[in-house]
Amino acid sequence: MPPKVVKTVRDLIFWQYAKLIARSAGMGKQYGFIMKTFKDLQTGRKSWSDVTREDLKMVDESSCAYCGSAEDLTWDHIIPQKIKAPEDCKVHEIHNLVKCCRKCNSSKGGRDVFTWFGKERRNEIPRLVEGKLLKLLYECHGCRGTLECSDLDSSGELDVMDLNWIFNEPCPGKKEFEKGQRGDND
Repeated sequence: MPPKVVKTVRDLIFWQYAKLIARSAGMGKQYGFIMKTFKDLQTGRKSWSDVTREDLKMVDESSCAYCGSAEDLTWDHIIPQKIKAPEDCKVHEIHNLVKCCRKCNSSKGGRDVFTWFGKERRNEIPRLVEGKLLKLLYECHGCRGTLECSDLDSSGELDVMDLNWIFNEPCPGKKEFEKGQRGDND
């Protein structure tokens, strides 16, 4: 459960990413470090695009992104293909792919990463996978205009399950969303 200062989907994505950075720096339980990183992301002192760019440098295609196995590798869509996103959506790009062993790929199936790992294991999601996922979720929520929303799944609390809520409905695509924002009818 994030602290009370995390009020929107954007905040939650930044909070999750701040926790990722802290884990990578060996400061996973250092609340002060996490809060400072979160505030830096929230205020723009730390650029979101610069922070997420490092995920592309971390790609290791020689082992499973989930368990580390080097056996029987395939590609896994972090956000499942069943989402049926429009062609202009980032979920069709390399940002949504990681190498994965067949065992993990079969186990995950068409579920999203947060659902597959579950609330009790959400802090075990590998950094590369969660970093890519958070970047994609930021893009998807931005496209749908839900970055400033909270408790999208109406569970009574803002948590990581709210981040995936947007995949319960077909994505209109960036062009369609922008068209609707402008009020275009044709």
